[in-house]
Amino acid sequence: MAAAHPAIRGVLDLACREAGIGMVERAETAAAAIDACRGRRADVLVLDLDLPDDDGFHVLTELGAERPAAVLILADRADGDLVLRALQLGAGGFVTKADGLRDLAETIRRVVAGERAMSPTLERDAIRSLGDMARRAREGADVAALLTRRERQVLELLGEGLTIGQIATKLGISPRTVETHVAKLYRKLGVRTRVQAISRAATLGLVDL
Repeated sequence: MAAAHPAIRGVLDLACREAGIGMVERAETAAAAIDACRGRRADVLVLDLDLPDDDGFHVLTELGAERPAAVLILADRADGDLVLRALQLGAGGFVTKADGLRDLAETIRRVVAGERAMSPTLERDAIRSLGDMARRAREGADVAALLTRRERQVLELLGEGLTIGQIATKLGISPRTVETHVAKLYRKLGVRTRVQAISRAATLGLVDL
C-alpha cells in the first residue's frame, strides 16, 4: 500500500482486512513504495496517485516488470488520459477517492482476481482517450511526411525556445531562410503563431517539450 494521507491509509487498512488481504508494507512516498515492492512478491499494490515526492505513475514506471501482478490506483480526480495511462502501466483498477472508497474492499478483491475494476464511465473515457491518441498519431504521421529535414530541424529548435537568429547561427543559414522555413511550418501545421506551432507540434508528437 502506498498512500500519504493518514485517513486514506486507515481506509486502506480496513478495506484490506475486509478483503482478506494481509498488509505486507505501508509506504507514504513514491520512493518508499518503490523500495518496498522491489525484491518482494506482493499480491496487490494499492497505489495513491498523489504522493508527496512524485506521482503513482512514477512508481509503476520505475518498477516495470517488478510491479505486483495486481495494481489498483486511487486518485483525487479521474479523466480518460489518466485512466488510460494507468492501464498502459499495468494497473487493473482505477477509482477516485470521492466515489470508490466505499466499496474499496470489493474493488481490491476484483483486482486480485484479475478483473478490471473501474466504473463504466471511466472505462469509456479511457477508450475515448485511446481513440484520440490514435487519431493524433495518424495526424502526426501525415504532417511529418510533409516536412522536409530542414523544417524538422527548425521546428525542434523552435520547441527549444531558440530565436530566429539563434536558429540561423546554429544551422549555418541566414535568418531570412529560417523565416521562410517557419512560414512553411505554419502553413503545414495550420497555425499562425510560434506558440500555436509548438503546441500543435507537441500535440501531434512531433516535438518533445
